[in-house]
Amino acid sequence: VIQITLEHEYQLMLNKGFKDKAAELGVEVNVCINELNPEKTVRCAEDLIASGVDVMICAPGDQASWMAVAHLCKEAGIPLLNDGSPQEMLEGVTVPFIGTASRGGGNLAGVFAGKWINEHLGGSAKVVGLTLPTFTDCVQRNEGFNEALRETATGTIEIIEENGYGLRERGLVAMENILQGHPDVDVVFGCNDDSALGAMSAMQAAGKDPEKHLVIGFDGTIGAFEEIKKEGMFRLDIVQQPYLYATMHIERAVKLARGETSVDDYKEPLYIETPVVSIDNADEWIEKVSTYMPE
Repeated sequence: VIQITLEHEYQLMLNKGFKDKAAELGVEVNVCINELNPEKTVRCAEDLIASGVDVMICAPGDQASWMAVAHLCKEAGIPLLNDGSPQEMLEGVTVPFIGTASRGGGNLAGVFAGKWINEHLGGSAKVVGLTLPTFTDCVQRNEGFNEALRETATGTIEIIEENGYGLRERGLVAMENILQGHPDVDVVFGCNDDSALGAMSAMQAAGKDPEKHLVIGFDGTIGAFEEIKKEGMFRLDIVQQPYLYATMHIERAVKLARGETSVDDYKEPLYIETPVVSIDNADEWIEKVSTYMPE
């Protein structure tokens, strides 16, 4: 398995899903971290192939490194499963994506933001989108958010996009810099929870009234749910289900390794719809997600 990091709740749940399902099925799973670095992605693939893996699962950070890994797997004669974001396929080698319907989840966030802006700000707002340009999923989330927001809000929407690097500390710094030039920001959408939470911290430090501002995240982490329960400016989180995705990937990988299925049996990507968490169901999701976190 090539994972992007082990520093986020999402990735920890994903990792636990890989290991739990592997243990259940009696197989070994080796994990290499690429840190969204294309060169590290390729080195991970080379190292895993050299170790004798039968199947590879890769979270593609970008198209080029994904295809480089695909060609390495083709040479080694092993299937490659896509965990992360839809990418170009290599016939006979790659198994289509399983994971979040990122654009659809972004749409849900955009509709919520548009309705909130209509109700609380008269339909017009200055909106910040913290994204991660090197990660296809994040780009799709922001694009989905932007299109649904513009369709839903009845007034003028100004969108300012900045790289939040998917990290809380970087999201905080990015938002602090934005506020210097745009102190009248009303709404923030983070392409993951860490960037949204970092941006919220910057908004709070700047003295923004939580009644008049909105922050939306995208991940489904306990930290985001706990903020929602405080009934401040963080009002909505779009939920991914990494533990589910990981177990599905391992099930496919084991069937491929044992010859029970072939790459050609998997034709289309499998997009998992994103639940939405608000104050109405935050407690329920905290309990649910807690069971998927490593001890």
